[in-house]
Amino acid sequence: MTVNYQLTPSSTTSSPDTSRFSLPCEFDQLASAYPEFHHELEGLNKRRKKHNNDRSPKKYSLSSQVNHSFNAALTRALLHSHFGLYMPSLPEGRLCPPVPNRCNYVAWLKQLLLRNSTDLHRFGNAGNNLQYKGIDIGTGVSAIYPLLLTSSLFAKSNEFGSNDTLSTKWKFIATDIDPIAIESASKNVQANHLQDEICVALVKESPSSSTSNVARGPLLAAMDAAKKESMFKQGGADISHNNELDNVECYPRFDFVMTNPPFYASVEEVATPRAGDKRSRTDISINEGVYASADVTSEGGEVGFISALITDSSFFQNHVTWYTSLIAKRSSLDTIYHKLQSVEGIWGNRGQIRTVEFQHNNIYDENSERKKNDHNVRVRWGIAWTFERTVGRVSSCRVRGGPQSFVVSIAVSDDVIDANDEVSSRLLTYFSEVRDLSLKCIDQCRERNTDGMPSGGTKMRCITVIEERFSTSDGTPALQHEQDNTNLPQEGHFVIDAFISTKNTQQNSSNNVDVEVSLEVFAHTAFGTSLVNKICGQLPGEIGRTNRRWRRLLKRQEADMC
Repeated sequence: MTVNYQLTPSSTTSSPDTSRFSLPCEFDQLASAYPEFHHELEGLNKRRKKHNNDRSPKKYSLSSQVNHSFNAALTRALLHSHFGLYMPSLPEGRLCPPVPNRCNYVAWLKQLLLRNSTDLHRFGNAGNNLQYKGIDIGTGVSAIYPLLLTSSLFAKSNEFGSNDTLSTKWKFIATDIDPIAIESASKNVQANHLQDEICVALVKESPSSSTSNVARGPLLAAMDAAKKESMFKQGGADISHNNELDNVECYPRFDFVMTNPPFYASVEEVATPRAGDKRSRTDISINEGVYASADVTSEGGEVGFISALITDSSFFQNHVTWYTSLIAKRSSLDTIYHKLQSVEGIWGNRGQIRTVEFQHNNIYDENSERKKNDHNVRVRWGIAWTFERTVGRVSSCRVRGGPQSFVVSIAVSDDVIDANDEVSSRLLTYFSEVRDLSLKCIDQCRERNTDGMPSGGTKMRCITVIEERFSTSDGTPALQHEQDNTNLPQEGHFVIDAFISTKNTQQNSSNNVDVEVSLEVFAHTAFGTSLVNKICGQLPGEIGRTNRRWRRLLKRQEADMC
């Protein structure tokens, strides 16, 4: 059975990317290989048969008959069959993690890190700057995230730049405030002989602070635990006794933070049955499911928890490359995105905030009628942010709306010998005459990009456009506008690449040659988007000389010639 993963970039800068994960599951095959699951599957089928034979006209779905024992057996079977992982401890009354959902998050996180060299300025200039360290906040009884992070889904490959996959092992710290969760998670780590790669640590619950530059939340607790562990010491230095809260350098550095935050804001929400079928909610403890902010004026639940993580991230900033979180509701994603827009060090830079929609199917027998007829997709969301400076052509800032390409018909004559030169001249003239903006144009040859990465194809003639004030030799932004900030890419608020290529090499009967102009536009801020919309919206008519202004001008020229 093959695991399938696909990450599709968003079609607009305002909507999330799409992360699709498929984990094939055939109950019969799993039952034949895993006796525990075989026993639970028989019990499930008996329960369904009994209820569906009742005189009640209501038919009971598979999910309505699933209990914790079945979920635990299925989780164990899937983890071992696909990833070779053991999970002996999944106590009842605690959250049993859905494997496809967790795999989807881990697979997306891997892609995020792999893009460091192309998306983040520091990594592109200095090669591989990975620390090979990660944090899982709220690991639960399963420790499923760090376990998956050690598997072939994430770490066991040379994609991260190590020639020998055994020479550079990832290290993870998994924290929780629940002693029962820590005891259970430790058993699962030990069962897989991963004590040298995964550190499981009990931490105290820390209320978040309303002060944006002081860490008091869940990340601080994890960092305090990490600096006491030998596997996270910085260059062999002992930092465990340094308790200076305002000194970020006393903490180890990490490549990422991940978390599946508590969903509910109160105990009452957990106790309330589901609105649809009135079933009890998923087995979950109060520690796993509820986050009540210490500040009564602040949100609870996942919004409150991630807000506390944002507060902590403002203190640690570049000490962690990517801060990430799973999100259960789309409304929460929108709220968190809005909060990040005003965080100092990000200030609305779209390349520094990533959003994703996780899509995965429910797991049930591949051969069942329900599988054949059910196209329902389970959806969750994720968000990531960084304080690192991004490059100018970062894929998440690609503007996919508006004109993407257009064709210009050039009449070749004694005055116009080369059609490409003529189109290039028109582009340069247009950009130099844009009102209220001083633009810097570079006539060069470069490769086209595929989702922010060089395509590897032949280089094409390209007119690159940025604001003149950002074309300084040392790459330091010239801060002159209220929307400017020190973390903008070197190119400023936007980059426009206009690629020029001949569409037909032979002249037609009217001596015209068609030249295609393909646009790759990157807008890093809302201000940059407004500028490129203004600049690019008029391009087809201006360069093709087909808009009203040019029709009138050409008509006057013809009249003068007569």
